[in-house]
Amino acid sequence: MSQCTLLPQSINLYGPNQQLAEKTLYVYELRGTRYFETSETLLQQVGLGITLWEGKFEDRQDIWLRWCYQDGTVLLTGDERAEQERQRAEQAEQRTQILAERLRAMGIDPETL
Repeated sequence: MSQCTLLPQSINLYGPNQQLAEKTLYVYELRGTRYFETSETLLQQVGLGITLWEGKFEDRQDIWLRWCYQDGTVLLTGDERAEQERQRAEQAEQRTQILAERLRAMGIDPETL
């Protein structure tokens, strides 16, 4: 009976305290049947990469491992997306209020439009 084992195309090791070695991030790619260290952090199969990002996450300021697009822009977390949407909604409300004030200044009631 033969057995088929699927190996991941790449392996990423992240040691933020550098306990594994002197570097924080190691990336290995599969070539044939062996893994070799590479500096390439983009995973071609999914069109995403990994990057080290310094910032605040879950109320802790640190260096984090984040998913990123090919241009290096990090993918937003759920909280970041929610905050971005909240800011957009707030800005839209402010624009609506400014336009309503301008209409009133011209003698037009915005509620009747």
